Amino acid sequence: MLPLLLLEASMPSELKIVLRETQTGREATPWLDPQRDKFIRVAKECKETFKDSRLKGEAKIRAMNAFMSQRLREPERP
Repeated sequence: MLPLLLLEASMPSELKIVLRETQTGREATPWLDPQRDKFIRVAKECKETFKDSRLKGEAKIRAMNAFMSQRLREPERP
């Protein structure tokens, strides 16, 4: 029986990480900014409304979606 030899391959133990700044989302546009502002406001209202909710899982998601779509369809309040 031949002896078992463990051979180490001489691979460099070097890891290079390249970071680059990548913009997420769409760029700012005059017509899109008011929609973003409204969505942010409604999302905060939704969070406050459902933070103490007893709903769980799918029922909570459906209720939150209904809340968001109803509020986003309403005309803008002054």
